[in-house]
Amino acid sequence: MLPRKPEGLPMTRLTSEPTASIRSMDELLAVAMAMEKETAERYAGLAEHMRTVGHQDLAEVFDRLVREENGHIDLVANWSRQIQDRAPEVRPPEAVPRGVFDDEGIHLVSPELVDAYRSLAVAVRNEERAFAFWSYVAAYGATAEIRKAAERMASEELEHAKTLRRERRKAFFKNRHLRPSVQETYDLSALEMEVCTRLEEYAEMSGNKKEYRDLAHEARTLSLNLASDALQEPAPVGPAPPRSLEALCEWLADYYIDAGEHLLSQAARDRAQALATIAVKRLALIRNLGRT
Repeated sequence: MLPRKPEGLPMTRLTSEPTASIRSMDELLAVAMAMEKETAERYAGLAEHMRTVGHQDLAEVFDRLVREENGHIDLVANWSRQIQDRAPEVRPPEAVPRGVFDDEGIHLVSPELVDAYRSLAVAVRNEERAFAFWSYVAAYGATAEIRKAAERMASEELEHAKTLRRERRKAFFKNRHLRPSVQETYDLSALEMEVCTRLEEYAEMSGNKKEYRDLAHEARTLSLNLASDALQEPAPVGPAPPRSLEALCEWLADYYIDAGEHLLSQAARDRAQALATIAVKRLALIRNLGRT
């Protein structure tokens, strides 16, 4: 029996095995370029759609995402010139791996129901899918060179996801007018242990036992570390975190990202940023393991 998706939460996962077609660095760079170009074009289309329906503010959000993707395109092009002294091969749209980009039907949703937070959430999940894709290639690529290059791409996508999460969090707080009346002290050690427990439960129900158990072990280690050396004292207080596995992992990722910007000492910020990297990677893996 496979674990069920928490109600109301989309699962960020790939829909096909991606590695069989990548047999050379030339192919890897061409696929990377094609993926970034497709994403930029899709965001550009969404920007135009939002302008057409009169939502200039959301059009500007997607325009900003287009600029981000164009920056990624430049990075891939520069990398290609460094290692093979030319731009990546241009590939047709059908060469782009299936199941990586998904606008989640946002162009079909009434504009009144779409805001910057939701738009950025779509972008976050696309970066997580790209991370999952390159993680597959890093694990199963045909050569050591391909695996190393794919690991670099996965790392880049992880950083992109962290950046977009930060922007999404800002959008959330900008749009939120009323704070919940119920507040609680955040015990990060207990929350990580809760993640561990939930992952162990999923391992018992899933065909991906090793993956879930590895993540559970990681969460247990984080919990013990945070219990012996708290990230911040006194512990902050705020609205109660969600309790479903995916939502809690997402909450922790956002919390660590925010702490990485706002804690007082540089050492604490560095530690929070390291925790954020682990948490974002964990969330992407959990979403990719999930099944409806």
